[in-house]
Order: sequence, then structure tokens, then C-alpha cells
Amino acid sequence: MEFMGKKLEDIVVTLPYEDGTSMDCGVYSYFEVNHKKYFALLPLIGEKQLDYSQSYMLYEVEEDDENNPIVMYIEDDIEYAIAAQYFSNQLSKK
Repeated sequence: MEFMGKKLEDIVVTLPYEDGTSMDCGVYSYFEVNHKKYFALLPLIGEKQLDYSQSYMLYEVEEDDENNPIVMYIEDDIEYAIAAQYFSNQLSKK
């Protein structure tokens, strides 16, 4: 699967934390709900291996002028619930 011409397995998202630390994540899934795009992320083990022992993290995603992903925290609880339900339904179909 691809996001704006990039293979999902090649995308690494660095999530910054308020304490100055960060975590590198890989994209497990990309999906769209109600005209918005989302990534389901998992922490990485090493450079590219997804850590399936961890919980999925959902983030809204847009692209910049160069088609690079811009990952944004989902602040609205209802929007998050809708995206989470859609993602959960997709997981159950696999």
C-alpha cells in the first residue's frame, strides 16, 4: 500500500514528546474516513520492524507541498472514536 507515492513500509514517523524525547514509528495502515486521512502507527524495533506487541496509535495525516506526510494528533474525541471504530473493523476483516 502507498501514501502519496511512498510505500508505507518506507515511512518513518518521529513522534516528539513534551519531555524532549521522541519515538520512531512505522505505518501499519493508511485509511480514509469522512474525507480525512489517517495512519495507524506502531513503534519500531530497530530501523524498520514494527513492534506488534505494542498498541496501535491513530493520527490524522495530511501531505505537504512535496507529498510528505504531516502527522497530527486527533484532538476531537468523536473524530477519534469514528477513526478507531473504522480501523478496528478493518483489523477484524484481516
